[in-house]
Amino acid sequence: MRNKILLIGAVAFVAYILGSRSATVQVNKGESVRHQLVRMWNDPKAKKERAKTAKKAARAAEKALDRVRR
Repeated sequence: MRNKILLIGAVAFVAYILGSRSATVQVNKGESVRHQLVRMWNDPKAKKERAKTAKKAARAAEKALDRVRR
């Protein structure tokens, strides 16, 4: 019984360590923070999301202005 508990604890510990390491951001050696930000900013997926969010915000602002004008 004790061995089973130790085995389960060891497996849980290894799973926790592997999970926490996979969730961290992978940074290239020698790459500056500025370069990382530029790379993220120019990412096509990020550009698409920014455009969608900007359109959504513009529509919400238009709606709010229409409500105020009435």
